[in-house]
Amino acid sequence: MIQRKRLGVLAYVILFLAISGVPGEVSAAANDNHGKEWRQLTETVGLTWNQVAQVCPRDGISPCSGVVGGRDLSGWVWATDVQVITLFSYFEPDILTSPSISGMQYFFTATPFLSFLRPTFSFTITYQSGGFTAGWTASVDAAGSPIAGSVSVGTTPVSVGGSFSVAPRSDPNEVESTRGVFLWRDTGLAGNAPFAYDDAGLVPSPDGGTAVASVLANDWMGGAPATTANVLLSQVSSTHPGLILNLSDGSLDVASGTQAGTYMLVYQICAIGSPTNCDSATVTVLVKPYVIDAVNDAGTASPSTGGTAVADVLANDRLGNARPTPANVTLFQLSSGNPGVTLDVSDGSVDVAQGTALGTFALVYRICETANPTNCDQATATVIVKPYDIDAVDDQVRASSKTGGTVIASVLANDWFAGARATTAKVSLSLVSLTPAAQGITLDPSDGSVDVVPKTNSGLYKLIYKICEITSPANCDQATVTIDLSGKTP
Repeated sequence: MIQRKRLGVLAYVILFLAISGVPGEVSAAANDNHGKEWRQLTETVGLTWNQVAQVCPRDGISPCSGVVGGRDLSGWVWATDVQVITLFSYFEPDILTSPSISGMQYFFTATPFLSFLRPTFSFTITYQSGGFTAGWTASVDAAGSPIAGSVSVGTTPVSVGGSFSVAPRSDPNEVESTRGVFLWRDTGLAGNAPFAYDDAGLVPSPDGGTAVASVLANDWMGGAPATTANVLLSQVSSTHPGLILNLSDGSLDVASGTQAGTYMLVYQICAIGSPTNCDSATVTVLVKPYVIDAVNDAGTASPSTGGTAVADVLANDRLGNARPTPANVTLFQLSSGNPGVTLDVSDGSVDVAQGTALGTFALVYRICETANPTNCDQATATVIVKPYDIDAVDDQVRASSKTGGTVIASVLANDWFAGARATTAKVSLSLVSLTPAAQGITLDPSDGSVDVVPKTNSGLYKLIYKICEITSPANCDQATVTIDLSGKTP
């Protein structure tokens, strides 16, 4: 009685944690060594019985055909309750006498079963642990309720327990995150027959690579895994010449430069020494487009001259692992915030027409892979149209009022225009004021020099001058030259 109570508590803990478990682990199919390989239940959790019935015959013989809940069940046979009971009996023969058995002794047979078909949930907490797997069968009971099979184990510090069960569920639309679907495929045991099963693979870009490590990995020859030692592998057909089947190891490679798309290759395996004892399957290969990434850009230009605001919008874009060029992508201008801001699709430059109004404008462009015109991305080039930066910088000098002469060679020497030293070729120079007024102090606008006539009155003078962009006379700045005429030669 005490033992039953402990097992009951353990079963409650297992049930509670199953509800909150996380399904979805994908594992290799399991060979029962009796002519069937079984799909891991973890791959099909969360499907309802009615969903599976839409694509799978319920006779335990005919294969499924179709996708439900994002899971492709094609080629697998939905097992009946009798087939599942038979599977359970390979591990625990007592299931043949009762559809539900549980107890301490079954821990030792349920545990290896959960190594065969992985648990759809498991847990470990202080002093307790457990595992559980379950799946829909294709059968229903006399009342029409769908039947599911399950196996569980559990441990506490003082006891262990296990169970096998095949029992009806009341709702065929029940969604359970820890229940999968019992599915199997023939291995041809004792029949000397080859069984080739469909494969699927992908390569991440037209750079090519290996899409399937070996098409033989899920194939069988007389109940044993198919290898190049027991079957003769050959290619039957292909929808693209870039798909290359390596007959020595079964790998399927995609040649570099194969255009993005979905392609099919049909292959055949035959028993060695018996060229008519064959089976064929199809490999579906997805060649994904290059990852294409258009990245935003920014640039400036002046309305006075116009010019190139962005040298090449492609410079920071990516196609696969390389920079795109006009040779492998096509450029499109989608929109512009000003008709004076345009994209040159031949070289990727964003140009601003002379006289374009001041402001910030967005030009939206798109790049598309030339070899795959539907593989596109878009970005925005932000262009600021503003006057060239102009900066007149203050000067100061000490000179003799008696000797005079050129006291500053050029006030432009430390001034800036458009990121470079200002010159009379780019800016015009003019005198704003001289304080106090003195006829002997002059600014030469042709070269920027400040000249002092000999015997000019000594004192401290402030000469204010202005520089303006020649092509945009309103773009100006001014500075002050401080002149200290002490009457002596410094």
